[in-house]
Amino acid sequence: MKLIDFLNRFKKTPAFSIREIEQLYPGFERDNLLNWQKKGYILRIRNGWYSISGRITMEAELYWVANKIYRPSYVSLEKAFAYYHWIPEAVFTITSVSTLKTKVFDTPLGNFRYSSIKPSLFWGYQLIKVDEYGIKMAEPEKALLDFLYLNPNIQTLADFESLRFNIDQIREDVNQEKLTSYSNLFESASLSKRVKTFIKYLDYVESL
Repeated sequence: MKLIDFLNRFKKTPAFSIREIEQLYPGFERDNLLNWQKKGYILRIRNGWYSISGRITMEAELYWVANKIYRPSYVSLEKAFAYYHWIPEAVFTITSVSTLKTKVFDTPLGNFRYSSIKPSLFWGYQLIKVDEYGIKMAEPEKALLDFLYLNPNIQTLADFESLRFNIDQIREDVNQEKLTSYSNLFESASLSKRVKTFIKYLDYVESL
């Protein structure tokens, strides 16, 4: 098949799979992918997933790619914090949670990290529209709970202070009743205790 036809077809999407290629082009020779990769026309993201070189220009496209290349998953943790403007630092790794095993992909597009959670905890995300892309993103309350669940060392007021949260933004985004209700679904006394400490931290900062 002609390279130009292939590029024109797949330049419309940030990433595409071998399965999608073979559905569109029955009998497609996979050796083409290696040849085009060597010549710099396409990038290999991970096994079975590719992107047209130079195609991705927006961070929203990386969120979309993160959702696609390791499923089921949704963007959460530090990257969700950055999306909601809760932390001052730039977060260059696209962090997600998944019911699959913990995994890191170091790719030409950047670093994608997936933290494993139990299937019973795979909820609390929403489909948001960023630019033209529908992205599975943790709700503010769930992003925080995922982070606490996966970082049990975060326990004290001092620990929360060290995270340098934008407290005003968190107060605007987080419904404390919803946060408490969601935390109860984890059925973890330790997590519930730390959520109470976090709420106390919000009140503590407000009183300063």
